[in-house]
Amino acid sequence: MKTVMVANFRFRREAVTAKTVLENAGIPCLVQSAEGSGFGPIAGGSSVLVRPEDLDRARQLLDDAGVIQDESGDDDS
Repeated sequence: MKTVMVANFRFRREAVTAKTVLENAGIPCLVQSAEGSGFGPIAGGSSVLVRPEDLDRARQLLDDAGVIQDESGDDDS
């Protein structure tokens, strides 16, 4: 399955939360992490991957759930 990153998180537990949101909406996804099964912070964090055709819907679902912020916002400056 070809995948693209929908979001990256500092903590694996945040990626797992995002995965749950997406799976509950019927979007297949994977969590990719250099930390294995731990839940601590790591360089690079944990990424959630989806099929390219699900990317826009996945971003919207995660934004609506408050799991990620819309990148167009200015609140992190």
